[in-house]
Amino acid sequence: MKVGWTVPSIGSIQRTNILLVALTSGALAFLVSFNSALGCVLGGAVVIANLWVLSVFGRLILAAAGAGISRNTMRLGAAALPLKLLILAGLVYLIFTRTHIDGLGFAFGVLTQMTAIIIETARASLRAAA
Repeated sequence: MKVGWTVPSIGSIQRTNILLVALTSGALAFLVSFNSALGCVLGGAVVIANLWVLSVFGRLILAAAGAGISRNTMRLGAAALPLKLLILAGLVYLIFTRTHIDGLGFAFGVLTQMTAIIIETARASLRAAA
């Protein structure tokens, strides 16, 4: 069997990520504590929102490039990506300094996105090979 390499859609990654966050937070609530489950939900929500904003920015930049807008406007649009990262880091900092969120639960929530990407990449590659 020859396995092809294809790229999964953002939507499929997001759906799998939501499912993984729900399963992981449920397991943490049952096995560890409600506080760690809440941290997992917050971590998952942060990475889900981050990927959604990144996909919106990416579509806007590509659409602008195809429409032939000025270079300065494109540079401003491309500068929005690092600004988004700075805002995200500030949001995570505020979450940890203002609330008592379980850090390990938050990390599990963040890691669900990496797991979702791996799962969806494998599924897309297997579909392409079939």
